[in-house]
Amino acid sequence: MAAKAAQAVVPHRLPPELWLCVFDFATDVPGTLIPEVFEQSPLIGQLYNRKYHPALRVALVTKRNLVLVCKQWWHLATPYLYRAIYIGKVRCLLSLRNTLKEYAAGEGTIAGGHRLGSWTQRLDVVIRDHPIGGPDADAEYLADIVRHLPSLAIASFAVVPAAYAKHFMPLSVLHALRGNASSLRVLDWSTDGLRPQSIQLEELLKQLPRLQILNCPGLGWTNGIIPNSLLSSVSTLVLKWLAIPIGRSDLVDLPEGYVGLREVILNVEWTVQNLWRDFMHHYGRFLTSVQLRAHKDVHPSTLGAFLGIVNASCPNLCRITISAMTFSHIPVTGLSLPPIEYLGLRADARQQRRSAYRHLFSILALLNGNAPKLRVIQLIDRHNVDNLLTSHSKVTVRALEQQLAGSAFRVEDYNGCLLSGSSICIK
Repeated sequence: MAAKAAQAVVPHRLPPELWLCVFDFATDVPGTLIPEVFEQSPLIGQLYNRKYHPALRVALVTKRNLVLVCKQWWHLATPYLYRAIYIGKVRCLLSLRNTLKEYAAGEGTIAGGHRLGSWTQRLDVVIRDHPIGGPDADAEYLADIVRHLPSLAIASFAVVPAAYAKHFMPLSVLHALRGNASSLRVLDWSTDGLRPQSIQLEELLKQLPRLQILNCPGLGWTNGIIPNSLLSSVSTLVLKWLAIPIGRSDLVDLPEGYVGLREVILNVEWTVQNLWRDFMHHYGRFLTSVQLRAHKDVHPSTLGAFLGIVNASCPNLCRITISAMTFSHIPVTGLSLPPIEYLGLRADARQQRRSAYRHLFSILALLNGNAPKLRVIQLIDRHNVDNLLTSHSKVTVRALEQQLAGSAFRVEDYNGCLLSGSSICIK
């Protein structure tokens, strides 16, 4: 009887539907596919990549192991293997391209099966090594890959090596992305490697009617307007700079009813302050969320000037997120915020002096008195929180118990949990 009971639970005897649930649970990375990715829009770019790329790599290893167990598991787990493609090395481009082409031509293991690329919803090109056949040749392999992904919804490019930084994204790749116009919802260039030229990017954006999140180096800008034909459906826009086209007269705005922009993430530099002022003057009234990223050694007065622009231009704002090199670079003197409900704060530096954290709590204490509608202040970087709770725990406890006692807002960590004395390790 014991032998029969053991035989009844042999893995291959379980219903396929149950294995599909197991595979989905084992390989899913929350926050990386549609629609969950939209909830992570404030992190889009390098912050998002730091958080989710490690998990995507781990899931990829799991998926590769699943399809190698047996033929039945190969058949069941293959859709999960190709649901999110992560390309970390140049040599993977050619092998992946050849595999997709073979299955598209009916040369797969199972005749009449789905094309492998039809399962793909997400593509991350995160090349860390140097070109093999040259940047242009590698990009042609990438174009072939994209052509075989008819259901692609998320395309993210984070190419690091300097050899690619001098090369623009070839037209062949942009044409291939245009072929996914009906499904593409997120387009992300997080680094300068293989970035698109402005005019070519504009032509692509005009043909992406469902695009909702766009992270790109820059966009054409004239007469204080980015044509809505480029942003007809975009709700979250990440921009490093605005380009002023010379001799262009075709950038014409559409009626304001077409503006769907609700969230912008801007790069803070004093050299572009006037351009951002014009931008916010035109689009600020549509925005509910603004993020300012001052990753370089930006003077507090510059960041303060940008906050002043936001304050004067965004009457419907609910959220502001500020990223600076250290918390000391966020201004206290003259700090004024619109009547927002949420404020996110982070510092790039993982280790900071105690004075920087005292400065942080001085800001929070100031807001405790002059931001009556503020309900949540969130420290969105895990390293900042860990440093606060360990190396600078005494400063944290004193601030929470004295400076912020009775405050109307919550102080949360990166997971949305209350930052309280019970979680602090006193040193």
